Amino acid sequence: MNFWMDFRYALRMLRRSPSVTAILILTLGLCIGANTAIFSVVDATLLRPLPYPEPDRLIRVVTRFRGHEGEGDSISQTGKVWEIVRDHANFLDAAIYSPTHSGVNFAAAGNVQYVEQQRVGAGFFRVLGVSPLIGREFTRQEDRPGGPPITILSYHLWRRAFNGDASVVGKPAMLRGEPYTIIGVMPANFDSSVPADLWTPLKPTTTGEGSGINYAIAGRLKPGVSWAQGDQQIDAIGAPLIQAMKFSPDVSVRLKLVTLQEGQTQGLRKPVLILWAAVGLVLLIGCANITSLLLARAATRTREMATRLALGGGRQAIFHQLVVESLVLAIAGGVLGLLIGYAGVTGLKNLAQDQFPTVSAVQLDARVLAVTALLALFTSLLAGIFPAVEASAVDIRSTLSEAGGIRKRWSRRLLVTGEIALAVLLLIGAGLLIRTLAHLYRLSPGFDPRNVIVASFSLQDARYSTSQKVNHLFDAGLGRIRDLPGVESAAVGLTLPYQRNLNDGFRHMGDADDQYFITDLCYVTPDYFQTLRIPLEQGRFFRPSDGPASAPVLIVNQAFVKKYLGKQQIIGNHLFTEDQGREIVGVVGDVQQQPGWGDDIPLTAPPTLYIPAAQTPDAFLKGIHIWFSPNWVVRAAGSPQSVMRGIEEVAAKIDSMVPIAAFHTVQDLRSRSLAFQRFQALLLAALSALALAIVGIYGLMSQSVAERRRELGIRIALGSTLERAIRDAAAPGILLALGGVVAGCLLGMMSAGRSEAPGLGRGHS
Repeated sequence: MNFWMDFRYALRMLRRSPSVTAILILTLGLCIGANTAIFSVVDATLLRPLPYPEPDRLIRVVTRFRGHEGEGDSISQTGKVWEIVRDHANFLDAAIYSPTHSGVNFAAAGNVQYVEQQRVGAGFFRVLGVSPLIGREFTRQEDRPGGPPITILSYHLWRRAFNGDASVVGKPAMLRGEPYTIIGVMPANFDSSVPADLWTPLKPTTTGEGSGINYAIAGRLKPGVSWAQGDQQIDAIGAPLIQAMKFSPDVSVRLKLVTLQEGQTQGLRKPVLILWAAVGLVLLIGCANITSLLLARAATRTREMATRLALGGGRQAIFHQLVVESLVLAIAGGVLGLLIGYAGVTGLKNLAQDQFPTVSAVQLDARVLAVTALLALFTSLLAGIFPAVEASAVDIRSTLSEAGGIRKRWSRRLLVTGEIALAVLLLIGAGLLIRTLAHLYRLSPGFDPRNVIVASFSLQDARYSTSQKVNHLFDAGLGRIRDLPGVESAAVGLTLPYQRNLNDGFRHMGDADDQYFITDLCYVTPDYFQTLRIPLEQGRFFRPSDGPASAPVLIVNQAFVKKYLGKQQIIGNHLFTEDQGREIVGVVGDVQQQPGWGDDIPLTAPPTLYIPAAQTPDAFLKGIHIWFSPNWVVRAAGSPQSVMRGIEEVAAKIDSMVPIAAFHTVQDLRSRSLAFQRFQALLLAALSALALAIVGIYGLMSQSVAERRRELGIRIALGSTLERAIRDAAAPGILLALGGVVAGCLLGMMSAGRSEAPGLGRGHS
């Protein structure tokens, strides 16, 4: 009964000061809404258990490196590591799989489409604890080189291609240019480690694509095996192999078990947690601001509190009343925060859907609603406890002694100084990210991106297993594309500027130690450099005569010359790559790429080798087309839409089983390459703006003026000017703001000195 009386009284008191109440509710709603939106992302990506039975028993094998600069994990494993785990890790039910997906061409019932494929080993679905809805999964006999061409469909591809035909098992489908047999369909809610429309056997080897180093190993701890026991055993069985690799004595290397969720979210964990910490700072700022506003409000109610105490009211009752008022604010702020959080989640989905595959799972479900409710309650109580204690402790004879007023004012001023310092710290972080993003956008691309259309397609196809067949397709397609109205020039490139290149090895011809170095490599057709207008610095471009019957040649970029050749003779020099020596015939300018090795930055101009598509070995082409989809590159002078339609028609005519996967402009490629940095910069900038908006200067100033109203009135009555009174009233706020800015700048300098701006780079596995 007393609670409902206090509740109704709290509503009346809040209505008496609508402006302050509105600011309190808005501040609380903004803080809770921002935290709700970010927590939804954190929950979906890092906290929510994987959608498999007993997810806490699922592991991923990683290689942990520890040295003078700290420690880190490599999630990629070799075929040799897999053989050791498969044959000796009897404490695990393990499976190997590819941690990435690749595009392939799929045809069924007369319909050809580009789909995403993931390659997995035998037992992959069993380890995850999910059985096919229809049919079965791969066996070990099938998951080996020379095994049968079979596939398992996703539920959505099954519905799309076969209309949900329950008798689909055993039916044929054209996949990767050859007939495959469908052996199963996964359930509708099955979520693999990557977005996939179908799965095929991985068939792992120790000498496969990437020399067998691009694998991932998942497992499930067997009953009775603890995490500590499993970790010790994986370290023991991996030690001989690690020792044989002869790492530097300064680096400690071992195999280790991490949770499957940790392994799958390795690249997201740090940036997402940074954003969560940033929004946590906003919450702290909001709490401090709400506290300041409540203190200001309490300062105007000291006579009311003193009167209630004089009439026999207890301090506990006053404290209880003020806590109830905080609960009313929590309800109102929580509802508003939920609405803001819903809008924030929608915005985050639109902003990050290309970067976070799991962002589609972000939603305001019961877990998030519960966190929102607890957050609203916690925030309002945390912010309201101190004002409630202070207000209930009012002196009946003298509401505030001069000494007590000074003490309380300084405690509140320090609170506001802390708010400003945290807000400035956030602002500095956002400024660094925005400056970095602006720098990346200002980088010279190294070519002319205007009017360039890119059409990607998959050649992971059994019909294109030789260089001759691949280049026949390129020549036939380019001949027709160049004849299209509005086309200035056309070429083919394995990868393009702003994309990640293939990493490959080379050595200098004649080196006694046969030392190999890592560089980027890209095959291109003649006119590739002319189409993109990449400048020629020395030598010549590729010619149509640079074919399989002519001497092998290559072109290097300036970054390669600077890193690997120095002052050596460049034109005419020979390098050994792809099992053959090649002569350098030209040097071209650098273009911006996503790095696949070395520096952990979003864009750079890496050392790159270019080889003619017509001189690429058969085995090389077959291997790289598993990981990379080549591109038609067209410079258009006419309507982009008509040119795109023309390219689609050409692709259908030369080979209807090789459809266009997607069209892009170069601006699209650049935007996609910087999407992660743009996401972080915009989000942190929004949080910084929010932090500055809710800093409690208003609460401090209104409180100060309320407490000094009598003093200021007496000073004016004794002859002080209004301007002097305003200046004296505003001075504390200005000084505290300056103090907060200085403190925030010092914190920012300390943070910047310890590490680079968060989100500057992004890890690659």
